[in-house]
Amino acid sequence: MVALFVGGQKVGTLADAEQLIPVLIGEGKVVEFREETGGRRLGTLTPEAAEPFCPWEPTLTLEEARKRITEPGGMTLAEFRKRLGKA
Repeated sequence: MVALFVGGQKVGTLADAEQLIPVLIGEGKVVEFREETGGRRLGTLTPEAAEPFCPWEPTLTLEEARKRITEPGGMTLAEFRKRLGKA
């Protein structure tokens, strides 16, 4: 039987993979497939690094973006274009 391991801990079996793998990959976890009896590693599933939320400001979080949107003192697109002289 094949088991799924994350960080050295068993998290399920191959029968559970369809439900577990999307969740674990979404959390950025590396999933190992091992023999349940001997513990021999059969394979590893490593998630690819996700693109940043905002490529030109990679440290910007979704929460910070929402905060900036709701803050007073911003300008509309029309105001921005007028400021650039492209109204």
